[in-house]
Amino acid sequence: MPNFGPFESVGDAILAACPVLMRQPHALIPVPKTDQNFSVYWRTASEYCAWLYSVDGEHVDMSLMAASPVQDDPSKRRCDLPARVADSRHPDGTIAYLVMLHNHASGEILSPLDLNAIAEMASIHGATTQFIGQQISISIVAYFGQERDGKPECAGFYHYVPARSDEIMRYTVDNGRLTKKVIARVAWSDKGKPSILLIEERP
Repeated sequence: MPNFGPFESVGDAILAACPVLMRQPHALIPVPKTDQNFSVYWRTASEYCAWLYSVDGEHVDMSLMAASPVQDDPSKRRCDLPARVADSRHPDGTIAYLVMLHNHASGEILSPLDLNAIAEMASIHGATTQFIGQQISISIVAYFGQERDGKPECAGFYHYVPARSDEIMRYTVDNGRLTKKVIARVAWSDKGKPSILLIEERP
């Protein structure tokens, strides 16, 4: 991705990519689902996706973004991310696939479709890979945003790291500070189907 990184840590790259995706056209629905105008925004909402990857095992780059202009299910928004990255700067390089990135226009949690997608990518590229001399799990991120003074901005993201734990984490950006919380757990059936078990938040 031009003018993006490279970064020396996966965490820094995830944070830096959030505003890039959330500021794309129609990447954010600025009203809650209960708003009477939500359906109007939903019809034009778009999902964007990209890979965070590494060629040298020491720096993180982001691929070009992909989007799906045709949405065949009116109740969902999807983005078809290619399984492989073509980096013309390193045509013979071995690519380490680190994180699947995408936005959720209405801010919802990771879905079973998202979990199936990362499971499929893990089967293609491996559940773990080498980065900075350590084993790191392939993972998936879904960004959510908010509108401030009429402009979209990053509000945080959901993160699931399947080879590390069964937790779905929610990271919230507030005045430059990042807070995290476990909000759900993932259970996989014997047939490889995921279930998302939400954790009740105490008042």
